[in-house]
Amino acid sequence: MLKKVDRILMRVESLEPALHYYRDVVGLKLLKHDQRLASFQLLDGQTELVLHADADLPDQAMYYLVDDVKDLYRRRDELKLKFSNPPTPVSKGFRATVKDPFGNVMLLLDRAAGASAALVEDAKSPGGLFAGVEQRVTVKKDLLIKVYEQTGRTADDLPYTPHFETLYRSYAAAHGQPQPTRGEVWRHILNLRKGGKLPKLGPARSLPPELSPDERDRLREMLGPDIGKRDRLPYTDRFDSLVDEFNGTQTRKLSPHLVWRLVATLAK
Repeated sequence: MLKKVDRILMRVESLEPALHYYRDVVGLKLLKHDQRLASFQLLDGQTELVLHADADLPDQAMYYLVDDVKDLYRRRDELKLKFSNPPTPVSKGFRATVKDPFGNVMLLLDRAAGASAALVEDAKSPGGLFAGVEQRVTVKKDLLIKVYEQTGRTADDLPYTPHFETLYRSYAAAHGQPQPTRGEVWRHILNLRKGGKLPKLGPARSLPPELSPDERDRLREMLGPDIGKRDRLPYTDRFDSLVDEFNGTQTRKLSPHLVWRLVATLAK
């Protein structure tokens, strides 16, 4: 099923020193780089190592190449794989995030024929430098503030609600191609809030569920070091994994929105 490791992402504190180290000391071949990322070819001649200093990207991530992601999705019950979402079309095939029976999260890619060349790979535009890494789009500040205000829902209460989906559709439609991902729109909102640009919309509409002290400690333990950067969790594979892990300990499953409300409360 797993043919090989296609690429590895690693976060570094500073990109330029890391670039020089892996090229000049370790001796890896530099394939391409920009201000955010640097990609090297490992000695097997196939696997890529992608270094980045971007807080919005995973600390570490590994993409596995498979023959056919859609076939694995069709056989997911047989293989005991849990997909976070159906396979997503990318520039040369499909990708998906899956969890094995032991709770390990795997990122899968294929090069299946038949996917449209106009589609993007992991939200990366065709012809871009780095497959598997999200491209940034220009922030349309005035439009985002307008559609945010129309939701009538404060930012911390917005993720994983119909109101966010309405906001996302309106905002993304104004960008053409490539469109921003949900995660990128969420970060645009965070940046506007940090800059004091978002209007105040009153208290949150929803309250976090009641948890016992033991349940709160368990969720805090699951968060680990991510508790210090909780604002960046919504609309990431890491958060999808957290929801699945936490719900695995509960008799009553919680929606991603309610898990987010709990995480937001824990981190304060």
